[in-house]
Amino acid sequence: MEHGGILAHLITALGAALVGAAVALRLRQPLILGYILAGVAIGPFTPGVMGDSAAITELAEVGIVFLMFVIGMQLSLRELVRVGKVAVVGALAQVVVTIGLGYLVGRALGWSGLQAYAFGAVVSNSSSTVLGKLLSDRGELDSRHAQLGLAWSSVQDISSVIIVAVLTFASPDSRAVGPLLGKAALFFFVVVPLSFWVLPWVLRRASASRSREFFSLAVITVALAMAGGAAVLGVSLALGAFLTGVVVGESDLAHRVLGDATPIRDVFSGIFFVSIGMLLDPRFLVDSWALVLLTVAMIVVVKGVVTAAIARWLGCSSRLAVLLGVGLAQSAEFSFLLARIGLAQGALTTTIFNLLLTATVVTIMLSPLVLNAAPALLRVVRAGRPALDDDDAAARLPALSGHAIVCGYGRVGSIVCALLERHQRPFVVIEEDLRIVESLRARGVTVVWGDAGLPSVLDRAHLRAASLLILCMPERMAARRALGYARELSATIAVLARTHSDEDRRFLQAMGAQEAVVGELELAFELGRAALERMELASVDIEQSIEEARRGAVL
Repeated sequence: MEHGGILAHLITALGAALVGAAVALRLRQPLILGYILAGVAIGPFTPGVMGDSAAITELAEVGIVFLMFVIGMQLSLRELVRVGKVAVVGALAQVVVTIGLGYLVGRALGWSGLQAYAFGAVVSNSSSTVLGKLLSDRGELDSRHAQLGLAWSSVQDISSVIIVAVLTFASPDSRAVGPLLGKAALFFFVVVPLSFWVLPWVLRRASASRSREFFSLAVITVALAMAGGAAVLGVSLALGAFLTGVVVGESDLAHRVLGDATPIRDVFSGIFFVSIGMLLDPRFLVDSWALVLLTVAMIVVVKGVVTAAIARWLGCSSRLAVLLGVGLAQSAEFSFLLARIGLAQGALTTTIFNLLLTATVVTIMLSPLVLNAAPALLRVVRAGRPALDDDDAAARLPALSGHAIVCGYGRVGSIVCALLERHQRPFVVIEEDLRIVESLRARGVTVVWGDAGLPSVLDRAHLRAASLLILCMPERMAARRALGYARELSATIAVLARTHSDEDRRFLQAMGAQEAVVGELELAFELGRAALERMELASVDIEQSIEEARRGAVL
């Protein structure tokens, strides 16, 4: 099947992705892990069915485009701008520090200065594609650490234009630097600004045709054309698709575009991760395990620590800094591009190229496990420092009793608080975004600044005296920690929680939550109730049907 047509390559990649996903689901592991291992199985370095690496890699580019396009659409431009200052300063500082550390390691290994620089450059970059996929699967794309992490990774991609320019300048043919920077400037200062006007206009015209087929065709063409144009102008394919999604997401047709693009993303993103698995050579991994381990440590441990430390220095809470560090503790598509450019320019030997390739694939396989380790890392960071996220003594709360504690003042928490306030019920907000805290205090709202998953913060909100704990934050691990501590203190306090899956709902209820609400399910029930009311069914019958559906629902 190695020399078959495009259909054969597509069947091979999709079949491998299907098998890998089935195994991962069976073992309750992230789908990314199944996809990558499936890629290893059909790769050129293992016996058995072999896929064409070059052809499947080309198909995988479609997965990159639609994965990043959909992620860009789901993020608010205002939120990205809001975290922009931290992301820009933090990402640039992290890239410089990581390149410097990589350079020192490379020189210690006896490599040339250019090889050491290329090594540090590849290590410095993280994958927005991997981060977006993981957070999307966990239902955390609307969280603050997701917004900051994706913005941070996008700045890394932009900075890679300069990194590539330095590699090119250091090569014998340095005349290519000018055209490279010129094309990148053309994309960022001409193409992107124009797209804010052109893309919504194109989609409105396509929508006016009243043909769903024509509109879908327009969406696919726009996404691929913008991402392909970015690649032609020397910018990351992933970054081009991400920025296109951000632009389209601000239009009034975003919901229609999202509906058409999401199924394509789900299919081709699996092919992307299968193509990454095909790059892994198990024999090289065994033969050079020490160097691979060192490189993996540079990407996961060193870059993760540097990222978290810089985020903390820029004013992020310890929890946000750790989540950002573990989320960006990997490398992927743009690191592959940098490594290929380094090899083509003579900055990397074939051995170093294979080393970076192998280590990068390993970090992607480890990324779900590293992200799941965030709670344990937080406990280590906070050991002996219980007041790390506390406000100063002047902001401590007065004595309260019988109040509600609302954890998280996002889209969900703000509505819950508005309802409590309307009926004059006492409540305390726990929020880790300092700007939101200051805004609430200016309005006279009682608020605690900190991580709701931290016992000391819950204690400052007078959890022992509270009658109700409402967990509105999207991060499931923080919600679980808060619920666990609440149950340690009191068996009578009522706990309500938001969640994203039926599995997590059952887990929270088993821990003692009186109610765990799955947003998508409640939306479906409300739409179903409205539909039955329109069909003039009796209210008693409607409520009974919805209650039965709620008990048997699985999301």
